[in-house]
Amino acid sequence: MVSRDGVGTQGLVGTHGEPGPGAVAWDPSRTGELLRAPRPDDHKYRRGVLGVRTGAAAYPGAAVLGVSGAWRTGLGMVRYVPPIGESAEFGLPSAAAAVLAARPETVFGEPTGRPCDAWLIGSGTDSEARPDAETEAIRSLLMGDAPVVADAGALDVAVETLMSRPPSPVPVILTPHEGEFGQLWHDSGLESAPTLTGVSGRAKAAARLATRLGATVLLKGSTTVVAGPRVPGGEQAPVFTVGPATPWLATAGTGDVLGGVLGALVAAHAERVRRDPSLLSALGAAAAHLHDAAARIAVGNPERPITAMDVADALPAAVAALRTR
Repeated sequence: MVSRDGVGTQGLVGTHGEPGPGAVAWDPSRTGELLRAPRPDDHKYRRGVLGVRTGAAAYPGAAVLGVSGAWRTGLGMVRYVPPIGESAEFGLPSAAAAVLAARPETVFGEPTGRPCDAWLIGSGTDSEARPDAETEAIRSLLMGDAPVVADAGALDVAVETLMSRPPSPVPVILTPHEGEFGQLWHDSGLESAPTLTGVSGRAKAAARLATRLGATVLLKGSTTVVAGPRVPGGEQAPVFTVGPATPWLATAGTGDVLGGVLGALVAAHAERVRRDPSLLSALGAAAAHLHDAAARIAVGNPERPITAMDVADALPAAVAALRTR
C-alpha cells in the first residue's frame, strides 16, 4: 500500500512475534486512528499543548530530540521549561539555548495562562545531580491534573510519588528501559527480581509493576511492552506488544525522540486520557509503532545507518503514511 505522499506503508508495520500469554500484539491500523489531522476550525491550543521539562547541562541534546519528536509528530504547541538549576557546562549551550536554535517555534518558560495539556519530564536528566527545587517541581506535575510522560531522570520521583499519592490521581505513563525497569521494580517494593526473559516474561513483569504503581508502564526494547494497571476489583487491562523494531533504532537519543512522540500523542488526546486513563496503553503502543515506522523510513532500502534526529525528521512521512483520518 502507498500513502498519498508516495510513502509505502507495507514496510512500516514491522513484524510481530507471538505476544505470549496475557499480551496482545498491537494492531498497526490502530496507530492511524490515533493520528488526528487538523480540522478547518482548529487552532494551536485545540491541537494540543505539550509541556517539556527535559535535558541537562551535560545532555542538552536530549531536550532537542524530545522537542523535535513532539513537533514532528504534529501538535499545536510545545512549551519548553528548563529544569531548575541547569546551566551550561563543558562549553555546551544550555538546553534551552539548544532547543531555541533547533526549534525556534518552541515557546519557553512556565505556563502563566493556559495550562499545558500534558507533560514530558525527565529525559536526559540526572537524578543524582537534581536540586531539591527541581524535585519538588516534578512532584508537583505528578500531583497535578495534566497527564504525565515520565522518563529517565524523573522515574525515581515518579515511583516515590505514585506510591504515596491519593487515589484518582493524574494519569502517568513511565518509559523505562530494562535497567531502569529493574530499579523501578526494586523501588516499588516488589519482592525478588523481575523476569524479563522473552516477551511473555516482560509482559507479565510490566503488568505487575503497572498495577503496583497504579500507572501505565512502557518497557522499551526491541519488542516494546505497554501495560496498564489492573482496575481494583477488575481484570488486568490488555498488555500490548509492539515490534520487533528495526535494530537500527539501537542508537543514542532515539529514546528521547520516542518520549517526544508519546508526549505529543498524549497531549493531543489529553481530555480523553483524563476521562479514561487506560487509553495511555494504546497511546504508548501507537507511539512505539510510529517511532519504528519513522526509523524504517529513515533507514531506507538499501538500509543505511541513522541517528536519532533522522528518526525525528522522518516522523511527518510516517504520520502521513499511517494516518487514517
